[in-house]
Amino acid sequence: MDKIKPLYTATASAVGGRNGHTESSDGIVKADLSVPKELGGPGYPGRATPEHLFAAGYAACFGGALDFVAKQK
Repeated sequence: MDKIKPLYTATASAVGGRNGHTESSDGIVKADLSVPKELGGPGYPGRATPEHLFAAGYAACFGGALDFVAKQK
């Protein structure tokens, strides 16, 4: 089986789970987290959810893929 060589690795840690704090190892991404009221959480104002962070990363990757394909045409 062929091995895939990583081109870049990022790491992050979280304390307190979905109602805690997360931060990337380089300190660039820092976010206080809260489960939204709609999912049974406290819904602290001004805090991100893990879903926000996932959506932002997915949107950036998807947009980059579209740009790549558009430049090929």
